[in-house]
Order: sequence, then C-alpha cells, then structure tokens
Amino acid sequence: MRPARFQDFALQLAQTDPNAGAAATLKDAGDKKHPYGLAVKLGGRDARFQFIAYSVPGDNFDVPETVVEGDLVPLDERRAEGPEGWLMGLLADSGSREIATIEQWSLREDPADRRNGLTVEFHDGSKIYARAL
Repeated sequence: MRPARFQDFALQLAQTDPNAGAAATLKDAGDKKHPYGLAVKLGGRDARFQFIAYSVPGDNFDVPETVVEGDLVPLDERRAEGPEGWLMGLLADSGSREIATIEQWSLREDPADRRNGLTVEFHDGSKIYARAL
C-alpha cells in the first residue's frame, strides 16, 4: 500500500472512531516537515504518527497501484499502551484484507529496540512504518 492511500485509510478509520477526536493528516494539522501522517486527539491529548513507506521493489508511482489482498491474518491480540496501541487496534480491527501483519515496536523483546510505533506489512510486500512523534 502506498503512503498516500495508507494515510487516507488511517484518516478515514480515525474519523469514524468514537475514541478519537480532531483527526487530520499531519499536513492539515500544520506539520510541514513530514509528508505523510496522522494527527488525532486521544483522551484530550495530541497523538501524531509519521508514515514512512517501504515500497515493493520496482513499484512505479507513475502508474495506478495494484491492490493485493490475502486471507485475513489473525493479528496479535496484545495492545501496547497509549497511542501506539490505539493505532494497532484501529488497523487490526479494520478488516482490511491487504494487511498481512502488524508489529508494535514497544512490545519488541529487545529493550534497546523499543520505540513507539508500528510496522504494517501488506500482502503485496510493501510496508508502512508508523512512527509516533
């Protein structure tokens, strides 16, 4: 999934989530540094995620994206605390047949490798890194 479409997907999910308020793209929230991302209010606090893409090798952004769906994969039932866990739940519960796996960074085994964010891998081989800002 390309970053612009993922941003639209995440925004649409956030806008319909009763736990989220003031959902907007980072750009619409005034962030000029990060081209893709999501800003939202959770529990009265600002939460922001930058979306960074790992494209499928050979992907050509000059042609329409090929959507690849697969079987719904059972995703980790554990949820991290705070915004990271909220975004994990939002994506995991979306029912998207494009999502293959979601890794929550704060739940990694190696304490030196823990940050706040997600790696969302899709059935087409692309990934989105959703880094908490």
